[in-house]
Amino acid sequence: MSFHPVRVGISIIIALAIFVSGYMSAHGIRAALFSVSPSEQVLEEISPDFEVFWEAWNRLQDSYYEGPQNVHDLVRGATRGMVDSVGDPHTVYVDPDIARLDRERLEGSFDGIGVTVELDANGHLRIIRPLPGTPAERSGLRAGDVVISVNGIETRGRNLTDIIKQVRGPRGTSVLLTISRVGRAETIQLSVPSVIPGIVKGYGYIRLTNFGDRTAEDLYNTLQDFRGENVRGVILDLRNNPGGFLESAIDVASEFVPRNTVLVRERTRNEEEKLFKSSKVPTLPDLPVAVLINGGSASASEIVAGVIRDYKRGVLIGETTFGKGSVQVPYSLSDESVVRVTVAIWLTPDGQHLDGEGIAPDFTLRFNGGELGTLEDNYIQAAIDVLEGKPCCANYDDAA
Repeated sequence: MSFHPVRVGISIIIALAIFVSGYMSAHGIRAALFSVSPSEQVLEEISPDFEVFWEAWNRLQDSYYEGPQNVHDLVRGATRGMVDSVGDPHTVYVDPDIARLDRERLEGSFDGIGVTVELDANGHLRIIRPLPGTPAERSGLRAGDVVISVNGIETRGRNLTDIIKQVRGPRGTSVLLTISRVGRAETIQLSVPSVIPGIVKGYGYIRLTNFGDRTAEDLYNTLQDFRGENVRGVILDLRNNPGGFLESAIDVASEFVPRNTVLVRERTRNEEEKLFKSSKVPTLPDLPVAVLINGGSASASEIVAGVIRDYKRGVLIGETTFGKGSVQVPYSLSDESVVRVTVAIWLTPDGQHLDGEGIAPDFTLRFNGGELGTLEDNYIQAAIDVLEGKPCCANYDDAA
């Protein structure tokens, strides 16, 4: 059995999945506006600990068999360890290159192809899985494919961050991947917008891939288009949407409830509670709504789903969401790295804290693997039946 290179051209539209779970930023990336030196009292308290730190540093640099290591990498590793010691999986240190990629993704200026990846034992980029409904999946990329080159440049021997940067680019541009797989060579090119709309049997369909700077504007424009098409209802697809900016979630949720409605409650470590309310008059206030969710719907996605549920604005179809009920502020450090700190928890309008629990759907359904946003997608079949008042969902493949 031999491997043959397969050339796959993919237009860049969504984020390369770098982080396992989504996060919600309270107010975008902030500069670290405080003194870089701790107090004299803290310095005195940690002085013995830093003696141990330098002992370990010198032993490593003097004895490690591959020789002295890059001092900047060692310092960043120490910083990462300090942040990790908090024990909160959502409070993290992010290297400058990865922080830049994540910032560009949420600003909507740079995107990826929609895959989770790793470096294999030979130093090549291996695809763990293509994310459902992304250009990677639609172009035929498969779990286990090994990316030999990106735009003609070999991946072997390069670090993961460099490869990711090459795969990403301005929305609408293309990237050519040469992959190793049992099969034949083919070239496919795709172009898909950031907010993915459609009309299925008279119902407006919208899939959101994240909650970035442009999401609310793109959603508004799509809803305006739906108004002109006289759609019978809206199907909002939040499957595998990991979240993003809190402001974006507020703006999106505002499209589905009256103005000044409480959308989310934010509680800080001082037990102070801040209410975030809907900011506008909804575009299509009277249309029925079905929201599609699964275990990949996290953070900002759960805010929107919680609003729809608590105010009985629509129905939720699918699987229980990820369950992330905290807010992170990403503080930009002097070297453009970022420390993302959990600063608050958030609760749904009815007061539910979702951490570790998630939001359960009104109708439980497992995805059948059909093409997203079409009648081959059993979630779409279920949504249409529910919106039309028909029974759901035992007559579908993979109903739970």
